[in-house]
Amino acid sequence: MDALFQNQLEESLYVHFPLKPEQDRSIETRNLKKEVVNTISLWDGESLSVWKFEGEGEHEIKEKGVLHLKTWSRADHWPESEVRSLDAAKGAYATFGSYIVRLDVSKLDLSVGNRLCFKIRPECEGMRNPIVRVGFVNDGEIKIPDVYSREGFNAINLKNHQWNTCMWEIDSIAHDKITEISFNLHRYGKDVSTGDNMVFDLADICLHQVEPDVVHGWQCAKEQAAYSTTGYFTYGRKVAVANTEAEDFRICNAETGNQVFAGEIQKVENQFGKFSVLDFSALEEEGKYQIYFGNTVTGPFRISTDIWDTTLWKLINFLYCERCGYPVPECHGSCHHDILAEHNGLKLVFTGGWHDAADVSQQVMQTAEIMDSMLAAAESVRTSNHPLYLRMIEEGNWALDYILRMRFGDGYRASHAALRRWTDQLIGNMDDETVDVSCRSFENFVFAAVEAGAAGTFSERDPELAWKCIEAAKEDFEFADRRFREMGVEKIHLEEHTAGASRSQHYAVAAWAAARLYQHTEEECYAKLAEEYADRILDCQETGNEPPMKGFFYRDEEKRHIVHFSHQARDHVFVQALAAVCRALPEHEKCGIWETAMKMHGDYLKELMHYGQPYGMIPAGIHHISEAEDRETFEVIHPHADFPVDKKNYVEQLKNGISLGNGYYIRMFPVWFSYRGNSAIHLSMGKAASLLGRYFHDEDLMEIAREQLYWTLGKNPFRQSLIYGEGDNYGQEYTALLGETVGEMPVGVQTRRNEDLPYWPPANIATYREVWTTPPGRWMAVAADLIGE
Repeated sequence: MDALFQNQLEESLYVHFPLKPEQDRSIETRNLKKEVVNTISLWDGESLSVWKFEGEGEHEIKEKGVLHLKTWSRADHWPESEVRSLDAAKGAYATFGSYIVRLDVSKLDLSVGNRLCFKIRPECEGMRNPIVRVGFVNDGEIKIPDVYSREGFNAINLKNHQWNTCMWEIDSIAHDKITEISFNLHRYGKDVSTGDNMVFDLADICLHQVEPDVVHGWQCAKEQAAYSTTGYFTYGRKVAVANTEAEDFRICNAETGNQVFAGEIQKVENQFGKFSVLDFSALEEEGKYQIYFGNTVTGPFRISTDIWDTTLWKLINFLYCERCGYPVPECHGSCHHDILAEHNGLKLVFTGGWHDAADVSQQVMQTAEIMDSMLAAAESVRTSNHPLYLRMIEEGNWALDYILRMRFGDGYRASHAALRRWTDQLIGNMDDETVDVSCRSFENFVFAAVEAGAAGTFSERDPELAWKCIEAAKEDFEFADRRFREMGVEKIHLEEHTAGASRSQHYAVAAWAAARLYQHTEEECYAKLAEEYADRILDCQETGNEPPMKGFFYRDEEKRHIVHFSHQARDHVFVQALAAVCRALPEHEKCGIWETAMKMHGDYLKELMHYGQPYGMIPAGIHHISEAEDRETFEVIHPHADFPVDKKNYVEQLKNGISLGNGYYIRMFPVWFSYRGNSAIHLSMGKAASLLGRYFHDEDLMEIAREQLYWTLGKNPFRQSLIYGEGDNYGQEYTALLGETVGEMPVGVQTRRNEDLPYWPPANIATYREVWTTPPGRWMAVAADLIGE
C-alpha cells in the first residue's frame, strides 16, 4: 500500500470520515482538456420564447446569458407526474417531482457536434449533493429517448455554490436530429442539513465537436492499452490489451525509470477482432510500474501480493456512506426513521444496514448477502492487514444488527422499502413508506446461512452475539424448510432482488444453510438436510447429453430452462452450497459425487473462458433458443419487459451471440431489456471460479476469478476503472441522492439494443451506470477467496 493512500486512511480515521477522490485521475478532469474543433451556441442568453417550463418552480433572466431557476426541495403532496402510477400514489419510489426546463433547438443546424456543454451554479441551501439531469430528444431515424428511457439522459453531480462546467459526449447516441435539450432539477426531499430552496443558474449552453472516447465494441482507443489500473497480483497472469502497430513493449519502474521487463507484443485474432496482447506474467517483483510501447506510456500500476487491499478499503467507504439511519460525516444525516414495518399489530423502524443503490431503497436481503461477503473478506486479511480486518468486522456488525432486528420472530421479517427520497422523519404524514413484510423460504434460507456464518466470525470477539446468530439461524431455517416443503417456489415480488429465484436456487441456499448449521451445531438433522438438498442440486445439473457443454445448472429438475440472470445474479450459489456440504461432511460417502459435480462446473467455466479473451471477462453463459418460448420464466427474469413485444428481441439477442449449433448460443452479455449492466453477473461467475479454485487448488480457476476483478479496474475496452476513486481513469456514475463516493460501483457495462458488444456511454442513468451495493458485495466475495488462497 502506497504512502499517499496510507495517509488518506489515517486522515479518515480508517474510513469513519469519507475518503476523497483524486480528481486529476478522473475522466471528467481529463475531458476538460480536449481540443474543441467546433462550437455551436444553443441559446442566445436572452430569449425565453425558446424555453418551456414544467413542474413547480420559478424562472427569470437576472443577468444576460444566465437563466435563473428556483424550485423547492420537497412538497406536501405528490406531483401529478408521480401519482399517475399506482405505486407512486402510495409513495413507492416517488419523489417530490421535478422542475424541468426544455430548450427548443429544432431550428438550429446541429449537424456538426458530439458533446453537449453548459455551465451551472447550484445555490441549494444545505444540500451536500446537488444534481442536474440533462437530456435531449432526437427525432431522427433512431428515436431518443429510447423505449426504456435509458438513453438520452445524464444525471450530473455538481458542487454547490460554484460554477460547474459540465460536458456530455453523445457521439455514440443517435443525435442526427436533436430537437430539444432539457434540464431536470429533481426534488428528492430534505436531508438533515437541507433547506427549502433550490436555486440553479444556467449559462453557456453549446454543442462541441471533439474527438470522442471509445464507448462501444471490443477495440480500445488507438495506441492505447487496457490494463488493471490498480495493478496485478504478484503471481499469475498479467496481461494488457492494446490497439497498436508496435511490435514490442517494455515495463519500467515508475519511480526510477529503470527497465525491468521487455517482451514481444502478441497479435491475436478472434471473433471480436484483432488485438495486441502484452504479456508480462513473468514479472513477479513487487513495485510500481508503467508500460511503454511505441510512443505510448501508461499510467502507473502496482504489482503486489496485497493488491486487493486498497480496493477493499474503498468499497468499505462506499458501503459506509450508504448506511441507512446513520449520520455519515460530510455525506448525509441520519435518515428514514419514519419508515415503519407492521406485522400482526407490531411495528418496527426499518432503518439500518445499507441502502440498496442510488435511490436509497432498502432490502434486508441485499444487506445480508453483502455482509456475508464482507465478513469472509475480513477473515482473509485477518493476519495480513489487521486494521482492515477490524474495520470490516465493524461494518459487518452494523449490517448484522439490522438483519437481526428486522425479524418478527415467527418467520416474518421486514424485507423491502421502495424509496427514492429523503423523508422528514415525522411518523404519520404523506412521505412515509410502507415496508414489505414477508416470510418467503428463499430469503429465510439465505438469512439462516449468513447468520450461521456470522456466528463463526463473532464467536471469539462477541460470543453472546454469536449465540444469538445461531439461534436466529436455526429458527429461520426451520421456517424456510417447512414453508418450502408446503408451498414450493412462491409467487414472486418483482421489486425484490430474489424475484427470479428458481427451484434449483432454493435447493442451493437450503443446502448452504444446512451445511453451515451442521458445522456450528453438529446436530444430525442438519447433516441429513444438507445431503438431501445437495442431491437435489445435482438433479438440476447438465451432465452431458445433448448440449455442447455440460456442468451448468437448470432452473429445476425438468432441465428445460438454463439458469440465467439479467440484473441481480447468484450463479455461484450452486457450487457454494456443494463446497459447504463437502466441508461440513468430508467423510460422507457422497462427498466424491458432490465434488465431481463441482469439478464439472469448473470445467464449464474454463470452457466459457475460451470465448472471453483477450480481456478476460467471462461470458454470461450458454443459452438455448427455446427459452424465448418460456413466458413464465421470461417475466420473472426480465421485469418491465413485454413478452409479446420482446420475444423477437430475445431471439435476436441470442443470434447475435456465438452459435454452438442445435439452437445453443453463448452470450458475452446477458439477454436483457430494461435492466442492463453486467457487474453482478460476471462477478458472481467469478465467485464460482474463485470458490472452486480455492477448494481444488486450481490455478486456472483462480486466474478466471482474478480477471473479473481486473476488468472492473480498467482491463476493459474503455480503459476505465469502474470503481470510482480507485485506480485510474474513473468517471462519474448515477448516484442520485448520495453524491459521488469513493468506492462506488455501477450496475455495469451494458450492450446497445440487441447487440452482444460492450457499450459504456458516459451517461449517468439507471440502470447500467447507477451505483449499486451488489457489485461491491460480489467483488469482496471473490477477493476473499483470492486473498485466502
